[in-house]
Amino acid sequence: MIFSLLLILSSLIPAIWNFLQVYYITRKVPSNIYPLTNSKKKFSIIVAEKNEDVSVIKELINNLLELDYDDYEIIIVSDDPPELFNKKYKDFKESEKLKIINRVNPKGGKAGALNYALKYAKYNYLVFLDADGRVDKDFLKKLSKYDFDITAYRIRIYKSETIIQKYYEEFTEKVMDSLFKSRYILGLPIFPNGSAFCINKDILIKLGGWKENIITEDLELGIRAFLQGYKIKYIDDVIVYSLAPYTLNDLYNQIQRWSYGSAQLFFESIKMIRRGIIGLEGVFYAQQWGIYGLFIFILLLFSALDFILKIPILSFLLAILIYGISLAVYSVVFAQKVNDIRLPLTILNASISGYIKGLFRMPFKWKITPKIKEKKNTENNTNILLPILLIFSYINITFGNIFPTAILLLFAFMEAVV
Repeated sequence: MIFSLLLILSSLIPAIWNFLQVYYITRKVPSNIYPLTNSKKKFSIIVAEKNEDVSVIKELINNLLELDYDDYEIIIVSDDPPELFNKKYKDFKESEKLKIINRVNPKGGKAGALNYALKYAKYNYLVFLDADGRVDKDFLKKLSKYDFDITAYRIRIYKSETIIQKYYEEFTEKVMDSLFKSRYILGLPIFPNGSAFCINKDILIKLGGWKENIITEDLELGIRAFLQGYKIKYIDDVIVYSLAPYTLNDLYNQIQRWSYGSAQLFFESIKMIRRGIIGLEGVFYAQQWGIYGLFIFILLLFSALDFILKIPILSFLLAILIYGISLAVYSVVFAQKVNDIRLPLTILNASISGYIKGLFRMPFKWKITPKIKEKKNTENNTNILLPILLIFSYINITFGNIFPTAILLLFAFMEAVV
């Protein structure tokens, strides 16, 4: 009985999150929701980088130096080894607008580099971007006219060439509409993306800066700000343009990184429940990468062990029905184009793998998502799950467990496709 209940619960949790996202995306959001101000803000734009291609850095610096705004500076903190740093930045000259800093003893990961930049920032509003981030010339003009202490803004994908990038671009637009714009209007907590984020320097210092040596330092900061009572705003017409992963392998690594970071913050996320219903919804958002794969993971696990657990077929059918209905409604409403079945399967595999690794604090090597098209093939064709599914399919069929065997073989076939 206990395993039947756990199976059904594992389908209910992602079903609730699917229906919530459907509700968010279908809401009509008014356009005049953002408070304006006459104050003239001064900005320090901070970028932390390591192992980025020189062409990416050159485009970044040129883009930021061309902004149509007076009171701003650019601070780039590089964790490259000195030889690579000198080679990469030899053609760039520092000025009053541009500071380029090489950390001699880098520690604390990306968050450590961002904290290091604070001592060099002379202005009170800190804009954080990634190395592949690009903005329009009036970016700071638009940002300056809004009243905020902490704000996130829209991310939009540019230079989409491959099927993977176009899928990612469309998905990003819908995520910004549903999980940022709509949730903000509903008064739900916004958790900023570190590549599209601005905060008052004094508040960041009060919060204790960025937490170092974690994978998703932006999500952690958002959770901490929410728990301490800060309202993070969302501004929809201020845009940061970002690149999407080129290959399935790049996509897998990026989703796995986000999932790992989400699991790392599981217990911090749970603390938000003390803020009531909106806090509970915040837990769903913060743990969404674990929620997406929760039912599939439990379904496969319980199917594989059904020769021991002996779960009634009715429990399997009910759980599949609950999850299936929510997924069908979500798919119809979001109308996400899927030209390659490997895309959702890659995301599913990466979210499950990353989340499990994060929960158990397994070693994880952080990798940047490539910002330029690589000439060599970097696809990872190793599939550990496939033989495991086949082995447990064989075990279950020998015990006469036809339905669990059918589930395992179905997923084995899909894994073979990936």
